[in-house]
Amino acid sequence: MSTQDHALPLRESPLGISVLIVGGGIAGLMAALEMWRQGLDVKIIERAPARLTAGDGFTISHTAMRAFNKWPYLKQKNKEITWNPWLAWHNFKGERVTEPVSMNFTATKDNEKGAYEETDGLSPEMHRHSRPRFHLMLETQLEQVGIKIQYGHRAVRYFETPEKHTAGVELDDGKILEADLVVAADGIGSHSTKITIGEEVRARSTGISIYRTSYPVEIVNSDPEIVEKFGNAPNGSPLIQMWMTDGLFASFARNDFEMGWSITHKKAKSSSESWSKAVSVEDVFESIPEMNDWPGYARRVIELTPKDKLLDFEMVWRDPQPIWTSSSGLVVQIGDAAHTFLPSSGNGANQGLEDAISLAKCLRIAGKKENIPEATKVHNKLRYERVACLQKIGICNQVTQYGHKDKGVLNYTPRPKYLRMLMAPWTWKHDPENYAEAKYHEALGALKDGTPFQSTNIPHGHVCKPWTFESVIKAMEDGGDADFNGDWES
Repeated sequence: MSTQDHALPLRESPLGISVLIVGGGIAGLMAALEMWRQGLDVKIIERAPARLTAGDGFTISHTAMRAFNKWPYLKQKNKEITWNPWLAWHNFKGERVTEPVSMNFTATKDNEKGAYEETDGLSPEMHRHSRPRFHLMLETQLEQVGIKIQYGHRAVRYFETPEKHTAGVELDDGKILEADLVVAADGIGSHSTKITIGEEVRARSTGISIYRTSYPVEIVNSDPEIVEKFGNAPNGSPLIQMWMTDGLFASFARNDFEMGWSITHKKAKSSSESWSKAVSVEDVFESIPEMNDWPGYARRVIELTPKDKLLDFEMVWRDPQPIWTSSSGLVVQIGDAAHTFLPSSGNGANQGLEDAISLAKCLRIAGKKENIPEATKVHNKLRYERVACLQKIGICNQVTQYGHKDKGVLNYTPRPKYLRMLMAPWTWKHDPENYAEAKYHEALGALKDGTPFQSTNIPHGHVCKPWTFESVIKAMEDGGDADFNGDWES
């Protein structure tokens, strides 16, 4: 890696604002980096005892990668560790039912004829990442700017002291940490909801869990049949195979680094809202008898999973919550602490990264400690409707099995409806930093004076209305479209 790749971005002049970030996940790490770049003084704590090393993969798009262009190391390292998949659908016996298609961000109403518009030198492909590799990339960049994550610190209470313009957390050992601003990035189990909406709100179970893992590809590369059956797409790109039957969904992907697989299933007793809860391969086979019909090569992919690398993650949900800040605006939630995403949304990591970029820019525009409350509340207003739209697509993907299931029948198509929505231009053309700069004062005016504010980072023509997890599911089961008014595919 060249000296240029190790160069740091130009840092804005110091603002004299101290920030405590609670949570060392993807949103928290990116927030620390972007706040450093915008001239804030950052400290970050994490409840886990050490850096994350488990988990499978996720998707990020151009909305997050634009920020990497400002970070030479991130820009280069992202190219090295990402992979750009194609996609093919299979039945649950592994028989292919659609031909592989590229996963470029080109979806429009006429589907295959969509034209990609080059922006910021970024390629059109979907970018897939290994969670541990991506996490290490961000943490390495943090260390290069002199910020170290303090592991083993669990926040159990959030508070703010408006008269002192400070906020803080109490740790499980009774220690108090304070700063000018506290960012709750500690995930779906965050205690921050008590200070944002006045009560602890536990996430509700969806009744569904997902076994998910990735492990070194060398483990399977010695098995010729696995290599053949989980081979590449026609152009040589890695291929994600999606296996489906009514109520069950599995994915397999083999790339140059890893073999990854996941199976969505009804909740098991061992499920946990944690990336660190390991289960055994035997648990998988016992809980999903349909796997008895799988071909031997697919079963071997499961059986070869290293001990302690397999996680059973319970899918839990909170309805969209429009308030992400404390009353005085000195505590703000980002990532899963602010908004839950089902894995079928393909957007949890992406929206956490967007949150980080947006919040840092809003704080820069606010400019001084006294304006922190307006910055956090403007950020909240700029982000809420966009996030709610993407959350809704994720639910519909889950209920309809990515748009294939209609009135109880699976009808396979290479690019189903809700997948097209997730890859539509309104999702990937968005630039959260530029959007914050362009819309900050308009949003601030709306907050202060009640003047109209129109979000332009959502589907064109869409009018956002309150909804719940149950209302969307009922609409889908009744044959409706869950109020997708406006143009969601362009």
